[in-house]
Amino acid sequence: MNVLSSREDKWRNLTLADDFLFCKIMSDTALCAEMLHRIFPHLDVSDIRPIETQKAEKLALNIRGVRFDVFTRTTREIFDVEAQKRKLNDLRKRPRAYHIVIGYDGLNLDTLKESGNYGELPNAYVIFICTFDPFGKGRHMYSFQNYCTEDKSIALGDGAYTVYLNTKGRLNDVSPELKRFLDFVGKNKVSEDSFIKTLDEKVREAKENTEWRSEFMKLLTREDEIGAEKFAAGERHMQREIYERLVADGMPAPKASAITGWNTGQYSGNSFQ
Repeated sequence: MNVLSSREDKWRNLTLADDFLFCKIMSDTALCAEMLHRIFPHLDVSDIRPIETQKAEKLALNIRGVRFDVFTRTTREIFDVEAQKRKLNDLRKRPRAYHIVIGYDGLNLDTLKESGNYGELPNAYVIFICTFDPFGKGRHMYSFQNYCTEDKSIALGDGAYTVYLNTKGRLNDVSPELKRFLDFVGKNKVSEDSFIKTLDEKVREAKENTEWRSEFMKLLTREDEIGAEKFAAGERHMQREIYERLVADGMPAPKASAITGWNTGQYSGNSFQ
């Protein structure tokens, strides 16, 4: 299969679980509000603000930034929703970084009253919609907030919430409405639910959007370029490492260079420039 054919297959097989399509479709405020309502039925999200997708934030030049898939707020809450297909080793600590950035965003006086009191900080919700079970307990939803270690009945009440949703849940632990949404994300299962039907229509329409298709293809090209750069860097590192070992074992530098292919012009004495 050639590269172009492979990329076309990736485009045709995109679902709402893919962050590219998830961001495009959930940029619709009505659809995003309905999704949040199903996750948090106790919250009023009727005044949801315009959606920001792939929102990049960095607190300082020497600090690693974050990129939010879907970022929005109401007058009382801030939400970051992530479409998560890959099992990342840092998935449990990743929300901490997101909450730090969201916390600074919440300090903006646009979200606080004129007093700027910390107690007026909006609640912050970081949500990962996973196509795998992140904790292996069969739940559709794993919700976390800060509690007193010595007495779990005492909640800190700092307004920071982290939620992992699992499309492969087995337990009867969420509402039928949320279950249907998770089934659509994880299994592309369409039901008579009007919201799910709308999402299905939006996914089909997206596949016919030539502008989005072009954008997706450019992203794949860039990913391939980055992958090639990383592979080349790995090859160079391996060449250099073997070269160093051979020279350290007493092999003449020209011979070690001929064997490994490492550029001896970058080698001087016992150190690399």
